[in-house]
Amino acid sequence: MDDERDLPVPGTAGGPLRKALAVLEVLAEAPGPLTLSELSRLADLPKSTLHRLMRVLTDNGLAVRKESKSYELGTYLSRLAATGGGPPPAHGPDYPVTPFLLDLFRRTNRIVSLGTLAGTRVRHTGTLYGQEHARLAMALRQPVPAHTSAAGRLLLAMAGQNPADVLAATAPGSRALPARTDAMRREFARIRRTGLSYARSERIPELVELAAPVRLGRTGPPAAIVVADTATNRDLRSVARTLRNTVDAIERDLAAVC
Repeated sequence: MDDERDLPVPGTAGGPLRKALAVLEVLAEAPGPLTLSELSRLADLPKSTLHRLMRVLTDNGLAVRKESKSYELGTYLSRLAATGGGPPPAHGPDYPVTPFLLDLFRRTNRIVSLGTLAGTRVRHTGTLYGQEHARLAMALRQPVPAHTSAAGRLLLAMAGQNPADVLAATAPGSRALPARTDAMRREFARIRRTGLSYARSERIPELVELAAPVRLGRTGPPAAIVVADTATNRDLRSVARTLRNTVDAIERDLAAVC
């Protein structure tokens, strides 16, 4: 199956996205653009590997290919950093989740992000996407009420939120509230049982999301690793195993350094 490529699990020594992270660090430290040969020497990677990595990095704005066929660090990271506020984003070259998000993007070729709760809204950071998903990815990065997205529902469910309280705060006095509360209670129970949330976005109707919880530390609430795609594309549930493997690898990696 093309969604379950036989690739090294992120977090293993020499994994492809560890190499991509090393390339980003070399570009960040360089005084100017670097040719592929210079990158190969400084990052200690063969050109064949760099060709594949640079395609992913340039497609996502993490690196820029100049007319001289040299490369420099892209503006994607600095644009994300400029948003400010909220929890630490997953975009800095030294942030531990970055290589895993990059690997998940490369494996699925879909929108990938880290979702966190900010009050009653869900906020996405570290969003990775191809050009075909640019418009939807930009929309996804806008905070939305948590109960309207798969990532938000996952985080509400894992936090033990009462569906009646969640919905009462958004539609007080609505006649449909009892029925919606029952439906959300069943959905929260399913999310806690399966560890996955799959839903079409209520705020971005063209978008479907698959989310899994991840612990980024021993304390504090979980975050959500999210894979998203257009509603008319293939069923996202086909990448559930890849998503779970990514979450497992992140938690193993963080546990090893804590």
